[in-house]
Amino acid sequence: ARTPTHVPRRPRVLPVIPMLATLLFVIFATTRAANPIEITRDRRTVEIAPGVVAPRINLGTCCGSEASHAFPAWWAAGGRGVDTALDYGKEVPGGKETELRAAIAKVGAPRGGLFITTKIRAGLDILHGGPLCIGLNSDYALKAVKANLAELNVSQVDLVLLHAPCFSDATNAKLWQGLEQAKAQNLTRAIGVSNFQRKQLAALLSAATTKPAVNQCQMSVASQPAEMLRFCAEQGIVFEAYAALRGCPFSNPSVQNIAAAHRVGVAQVCLRWVLQKGATMAIGLGSNATKMPAYAKENLDLYGFDLSTEEMTVLDATGSPVPGGGCAQGY
Repeated sequence: ARTPTHVPRRPRVLPVIPMLATLLFVIFATTRAANPIEITRDRRTVEIAPGVVAPRINLGTCCGSEASHAFPAWWAAGGRGVDTALDYGKEVPGGKETELRAAIAKVGAPRGGLFITTKIRAGLDILHGGPLCIGLNSDYALKAVKANLAELNVSQVDLVLLHAPCFSDATNAKLWQGLEQAKAQNLTRAIGVSNFQRKQLAALLSAATTKPAVNQCQMSVASQPAEMLRFCAEQGIVFEAYAALRGCPFSNPSVQNIAAAHRVGVAQVCLRWVLQKGATMAIGLGSNATKMPAYAKENLDLYGFDLSTEEMTVLDATGSPVPGGGCAQGY
């Protein structure tokens, strides 16, 4: 146990000092409140909305990664955030969310100790039979959120995203109203979007009552959305990357040297690059169940090293920018 230390008597403070301290606090608080991305409890989390703190690294459950194996490995490695969607795995009975629900119950993860992100379809609406937005409105969005909660068997999630935008800004605004209603009904703690281009996001911002907390887009060393990152930062919106290892230059000698210098793997270098660009991420563990525990540990072990400015420049040079404030889509 720590040995108690002597606490000296507090010296007399002149009135001007507390006045100055109050002024500095107001300036400091105002500056930080202007950009919630900078409000963090530690390097591993970020406040995406007032009072809503999310892990920077979350388990992605899309596209070949079975939640029944991936989530237990992730939880055992210390992962406390998971990303899913209402439409993931709809080619199998129950879908990924039912599978994830069982995995969460299996490991005994307490609801309050797990940050759950889910999504509802919009521009790629599977519930309406394809990529249609005809007739979608706030009621549809609210019902979709409730369907999410039913599949996950929870009364509230932490973050709900519009999975993809519709072509019509007016339709996007109606869907967003449904998410705002879901938040008002305490079905979710925060709301955001995914795959929104800069123009679509700007249009939504002009119509929204609640600002999107997150925009989730494809981002990797190979696909670098610098303009979208800047726009999100200016608006106080957290940028979350998916497909963060797509195009990672595993065989590039310069990148291999960077990894060796930090005694980490090339994949960890590529993921650390994403974090140092100011983004959070949803990252999967692949489809090989036997390798998932090792991958989970590696994906979470990104805080023991920092990439230098020179190393970041080397990594920048291996990829290409996403033009025009775009949000790269797809895996």
